[in-house]
Amino acid sequence: MNPIPVPPDGGVPVNILGNPVLIRIHGRDTGGALSVVESREESGGGPPLHVHHREDETFQVLQGEYEFRVGEATLRATTGTTLFAPRGIPHTYRCVGSGTGRLMCVITPAGFEGFFEEIGALSAEEQQDIPRVMEIADRFGLEFLLPGA
Repeated sequence: MNPIPVPPDGGVPVNILGNPVLIRIHGRDTGGALSVVESREESGGGPPLHVHHREDETFQVLQGEYEFRVGEATLRATTGTTLFAPRGIPHTYRCVGSGTGRLMCVITPAGFEGFFEEIGALSAEEQQDIPRVMEIADRFGLEFLLPGA
């Protein structure tokens, strides 16, 4: 395997429900070992509570302030904080700072970046089609824990 340099403006951009996500390192380039994704959230932004059944995630806060929930623990994380969220444990996060937050996420093993690619290929209207999104999520071993579901 060779080094994989990614310049500061590098990566493949995808849009997930209006949030920009950069696939900085794709799993196909690491032999499936890992992928690296960067996300940006406005204050209050973040995903619903969910469980990854196939991969672990390691987050690093690049900018801003976040609140993470991993299992029963609720943790505040500021710029520079690194946090591990193991597979099989429900987790979520919210940008709680006043400005835009940025997270780097290392996903091990790789493969989940395909979820971002598939969702990002949908139109904004299609991304609102919850059954369709749930079907894609299921194929990637992702379970959303939605209220009332």
